[in-house]
Amino acid sequence: RSMPRENAVSSKRLVTNGYVVTMDDSLPEVPRGAVLVEDGKIAAVGPADQFDGVDADVIDARGGLIMPGMIDTHRHTGASLNRGFGADKSLLEYLSDVFTRFVPALTVDDLHLSSVIGGLEALDAGVTTVLDCGDVTTTRGHAEANIQGLVDSGIRAVYAYGLSDEDYPGVGSGAVAARARLTDVAELKDAGGDLVRVGMSLAHLGTVPFEQTEASIHLADELGMLCCSHTAGLKNSNYINGVRERAHRGLMLPGHVYIHVTNLNDQEWQLIADTGGKASIAPETEMQMGMGMPPFRACMDHGVPVSLSTDTIGSGSADLLSQMRLGLQLQRALDNEESHGRGAIPFRIELTTRDALAWGTRNGADALGLDRTVGTLTIGKAADLVVVSDRRALSPTNDPVGGAVLQSTAADVDLVLVNGEVRKRDGKLVGHDLAGIRARATETLGRITEHVAQTAALTGPQLRAFLADSERQATVHFAEAYTAPERAAD
Repeated sequence: RSMPRENAVSSKRLVTNGYVVTMDDSLPEVPRGAVLVEDGKIAAVGPADQFDGVDADVIDARGGLIMPGMIDTHRHTGASLNRGFGADKSLLEYLSDVFTRFVPALTVDDLHLSSVIGGLEALDAGVTTVLDCGDVTTTRGHAEANIQGLVDSGIRAVYAYGLSDEDYPGVGSGAVAARARLTDVAELKDAGGDLVRVGMSLAHLGTVPFEQTEASIHLADELGMLCCSHTAGLKNSNYINGVRERAHRGLMLPGHVYIHVTNLNDQEWQLIADTGGKASIAPETEMQMGMGMPPFRACMDHGVPVSLSTDTIGSGSADLLSQMRLGLQLQRALDNEESHGRGAIPFRIELTTRDALAWGTRNGADALGLDRTVGTLTIGKAADLVVVSDRRALSPTNDPVGGAVLQSTAADVDLVLVNGEVRKRDGKLVGHDLAGIRARATETLGRITEHVAQTAALTGPQLRAFLADSERQATVHFAEAYTAPERAAD
């Protein structure tokens, strides 16, 4: 299933003649700067003329913004074939359609193709690292295909194996399926090679007995895996929360990535902050699907670093620049409205475009435990780097960072390096048969669409009944956190 790959990286590359923003507070911005890459790492950063005559593959940034590769802390590449499937759907409508109509049609090969496409879409938009929440783990083969698709795309990633206790072919369902999935995720720990780590995405809290959640978190801790969960993403519901229950059982381990978190109270936010938790916010899907307001201000007020997510191409953009823009402008509007509510006029804008750029770069690296590897253009770190150009505009920008965050799209991403290797150059992805991939995707989607058309969508009353049942089930499972015997020490 492997896709064509680019030849080995040359020993040196020089990205020059651009505005360099390192996102490293110890390094200045360089208006006409350059970044020297050697053996896949950042070797030097400075004024462009400092590197005159260097023997390297010279890439002219032509006045663009040279910046760290963007980092998406929650994306579902397994959903890359359902573009627009949830364009007008609420969260419950979308989830029910995906898991009852779309996912059952995905073969192992389909999921590999979807994962390749998801990785390439991210790279095309200047996203060099993703946390891929692999919810489509129908079989172990599906998980392996998802991992291999990420590897073949050339992106840096953490593949978070999606846990559940639903039917696992050849094994069964319930506790036996949950244990089998834990065995598989442990055995797949090193399956991704140098650029793709394997982690764990918890079964939605409350949907499974609490002992399964506890066993999953302990295994992730024992294996040193990054662990994440979709948490408190439905306003006015206890569905998929469980923060206090985890805290009661000592399960809020440092570095856990809490996704969405639109429905937390102050106590729960403080629990996350006090235990070194990370937050991933998906502005587009949260605003559309009825999850509640993206919690930027709550994160900042509690000292939880903000990172950003595109979530799913099923309803929104694969472009993290769009999430920066939506998130920044939404929070600016809410902050301004707070002033208006006091009868005051805002005289300054607190949040800046550099704040938003940090959300999508170094904060993302921190959330994924990769802050020593990527996220800033710091000497010695991996050369994950992008150039965002303003050449499509009829006039050049007065503020390269502002222009990138507020006025750019994937079409303005001219160059993408991952570990020093070129993934996009002169505005075009390299190393892949893009026409062939699209042809396969078109054929595959036609077959899947036929399957979807043969399965009826759940009606409004059915969705309300499903949510009521799920909330009752969550209440029972959360209660187990307080009534179950304490776990014996190892």
